[in-house]
Amino acid sequence: MRKASIVTVSVFSLFGSLAVAAPPPFNSLPTFTDNGTTLTAAGSLNGLGGGDLEITIEATGTETVVCADPVGVDPPAPTEVVLIGSKVVTATANTPVAFADLVSSLPPAPACALAEGEGLAPQHDVSFTKASLKIRPVQTDPMLPPLKMLRCIQCTFKAPSVDGPAKPQHCLSMTIC
Repeated sequence: MRKASIVTVSVFSLFGSLAVAAPPPFNSLPTFTDNGTTLTAAGSLNGLGGGDLEITIEATGTETVVCADPVGVDPPAPTEVVLIGSKVVTATANTPVAFADLVSSLPPAPACALAEGEGLAPQHDVSFTKASLKIRPVQTDPMLPPLKMLRCIQCTFKAPSVDGPAKPQHCLSMTIC
């Protein structure tokens, strides 16, 4: 019994400094929508004080490109991409602040070898597997580093997303990412 307690305390001591659990700042889990090649997030934040807040989305997924070439040119292999986008919202102390339309960046345009004279566009899609939302006060002086993060919410999806709503299986709220 004593040995198990020592191991448990040692594990908490080791990992306690890596990530500090924080109360979730959401009334409910954020919502995500797979737009094909971007991921959109929306939600309502609580308890983060007042002022301008920058919310950054970092969406991770697998990019698939199908070249629309009838002569059978092989498409590029699927690759993992990380897409980032941000938005500034204004919070009032002790009042929830809603955000919507927080959209990740677009992946680079796919490279497909098209047959001569063909003007067919490739089919391009990203299946998202996880997303994180980083919330911090806006830094007004561009010469200074970003201000300390208030919250980091890391969400994983039940399965890779398909165009439309992407329901998180699990979200973890921390004070650092």
